[in-house]
Amino acid sequence: MNNRLQQFLTLEQLSNAQFAEIMGIQRSTVTHILSGRNKPGFEFLQKFLMKFPSVNPDWLLLGRGKPLREMNSPAQSPTSEPVLDLDYESVDDTAPDSGTEPEDEIPQEMRRDVRRITLFYSDGTFQEFYPPK
Repeated sequence: MNNRLQQFLTLEQLSNAQFAEIMGIQRSTVTHILSGRNKPGFEFLQKFLMKFPSVNPDWLLLGRGKPLREMNSPAQSPTSEPVLDLDYESVDDTAPDSGTEPEDEIPQEMRRDVRRITLFYSDGTFQEFYPPK
């Protein structure tokens, strides 16, 4: 992985310091990953792919394919975090055509909120959507 990070920096003509600044991390973190001293964690990889949406995740993580996505990739949108405009209040939990309220209300500790919706496309790309906060 450290070799692919170095390839990316060369491809994008970025110094370690410039990359660290864009990522919002310390320079030493980049240096330690490039030297092989540390392996990148999930948060680093997630931030990397969010900051550089043109990077092919298969290449970055697995070394497969080309470093950059195809230009017509659906996951390469201009915004880094697409947001779905969901109206949670309009969801009707009653059975269709029943016309009645649900018999039992779900206890608070059993309720779950949507945190992320991920769409996976047949070309191997994906797109993530986050509900409004």
